[in-house]
Amino acid sequence: MRNIINNSLDSCVGCNRCVRVCPIDEANIAYEENGRVKVRIDHSKCIACGNCLTVCHHGSRYFEDDTERFIKDLRSGVQISMFAGPALKSNFEEYERLFTWLHSLGVKSIYDVSLGADICTWAHIRYIQKNGPKPIISQPCPAIVNYILMHRNDLLKYLSPVHSPMLCTAVFMRKYENVKTKIAALSPCVAKAYEFDATGIVEYNVTFKKLREYMEKNNVVLPTKATKFDNYDAALGSLYPMPGGLKESVEHYVGKALRVDKSEGLEVYKALDEYLECSKTSSSLLPVLFDVLNCGHGCNLGTGCTKDIDIFKINAKMDKLRQESIKKENIEYTTNELFKKFDDTLKLEDFIRKYTLCTVRPVPITQEQIEQAFIRLGKQDDKSRHFSCGACGNDTCYEMAVRVAKGVNIPNNCAEKTHADVKREHDEIKILSRGNLESFETVLSETSRIKEMVDGMVSNVGDITSSITLYDRMIMDIERISEKVNIISLNASVEAAKAGQHGLAFGVVAREIRGLAQSSANSAAKTKLVSEKANQAVKLVNKSMETIDKNVKSSYENISAVAQQTKKALSSNVS
Repeated sequence: MRNIINNSLDSCVGCNRCVRVCPIDEANIAYEENGRVKVRIDHSKCIACGNCLTVCHHGSRYFEDDTERFIKDLRSGVQISMFAGPALKSNFEEYERLFTWLHSLGVKSIYDVSLGADICTWAHIRYIQKNGPKPIISQPCPAIVNYILMHRNDLLKYLSPVHSPMLCTAVFMRKYENVKTKIAALSPCVAKAYEFDATGIVEYNVTFKKLREYMEKNNVVLPTKATKFDNYDAALGSLYPMPGGLKESVEHYVGKALRVDKSEGLEVYKALDEYLECSKTSSSLLPVLFDVLNCGHGCNLGTGCTKDIDIFKINAKMDKLRQESIKKENIEYTTNELFKKFDDTLKLEDFIRKYTLCTVRPVPITQEQIEQAFIRLGKQDDKSRHFSCGACGNDTCYEMAVRVAKGVNIPNNCAEKTHADVKREHDEIKILSRGNLESFETVLSETSRIKEMVDGMVSNVGDITSSITLYDRMIMDIERISEKVNIISLNASVEAAKAGQHGLAFGVVAREIRGLAQSSANSAAKTKLVSEKANQAVKLVNKSMETIDKNVKSSYENISAVAQQTKKALSSNVS
């Protein structure tokens, strides 16, 4: 089968909406890319129900149909006729002007599927009358047919062999209206392409949404002229787009003689599974006809529709069609004449379909693998295994464990596990922070002690500087005394020379005094040199001490600030 619904994974944010609404637990595969969860389609298992198209808010899921090819072929001269689903009347207010535009492109004729729906109702009633009232599942929805042919093969024996209203219309056009051209469907459903491919009668699936997008993109202005359908009038077939449309049509003709149940929307697949279980144990509880639709509001808001229509407007329009069909002047035609015409002109076997299974085998897993999946999810107790928040897209944690075991989901897609991982990392950071705080306090204590030592050293260096300054003053005093003594000794020598013989002893004393003065001067000079060197050394020490003192103070302040922030963070996270 071709891929109808596709991914734009760059747009995927891993919100799991698609997982939540998909009836096939292996059709969506969650994986991690660059730290983000993304979900891709497994096309081999997708039934094209289109639920993901409806719920995806990020443009990650989109569908493709045959609109572009249809328009291209028309413009190149390909002969094409069409039929339009009755939901067209809800989706295109100006549908008769739309027909005029389509004819201008080259469309030869346009048939109303409402007539095909009436044929479908007639065929179901005649089939039941011929084969007895045995349980039948209706098949207007190709997504439901895909579900049975691919994933629930045991339901095939209950699947109605009567063609859908669209295929009944196509068969009618081909066999009874002698339409030789290619046939295109103007359709509310993306999955119809699968039905058309499987039966080979219809060439194009042109959805309402894509056709409207084409018209807007190309600024198409519809003609003012209106054009009608090319077939004769239908009856209650126009109600088929509504939930229970087949049920209402059948009951219109046979009353309550046959039990007809219905189901639609997300619950329909669960109902089909229950139908299968019931068929194994209590088949007598099953209805004669089970009228099922994939879309919750029926084909009027199908997967190929624009979705911008008020449901109450739709219901009002459908009721108007209903009242038109059953009003007094039309009741004979809609109740008797139309079916008599079908009996006279149609053959039931022409509207019977043969199915081909395309079975998809589920991924086999064991209970042990499910148990291991629970462990990988961090769910090892009964409470966590029944947390079932639904954030992963599954109803229960058990379903999530099954998908993890099958390899179509990942533990990191579990919100509870992610929360637990974050909490564990948070607790580890708190423990580490407490350890860091203790280390900060130790460093602060040591830094404080070093600061005190530096302060003491600075004080001691200051004392040394003061002592050297005093010592310099003493040297200066010695130098001055030495100079004076030297002058005195010189004067004494002069006087001793004048005294002659009597001054010899005094001259010796004078020489000794002069020698003492010279020696004192020399010692003072040497001491001054040492003092200068000491001063230079002390200046260098002072400079170094200033730098050390500045760095120690800065480190102390920084460590104090970090310690305070850590204390604040820890106190705010105690709870």
